[in-house]
Amino acid sequence: MASIKIKMKDGTVKDFPHTPRPGGSYTKTIKYVPGFVVITDEYYRETAIPTDLIEEVITIPDRY
Repeated sequence: MASIKIKMKDGTVKDFPHTPRPGGSYTKTIKYVPGFVVITDEYYRETAIPTDLIEEVITIPDRY
């Protein structure tokens, strides 16, 4: 998946747009673990967001 948007319960939106990494087809990934949504970027950096703060998760594939 290429881009991820997370709508928070407070109305803000956290945007994780696709930013290609040179040398390959690296992209953002998302996984759901108990209590958290974890986004991993093209350089394997992780952002964990508590699920109790999230209203909606939107994933946009790089190819439709």
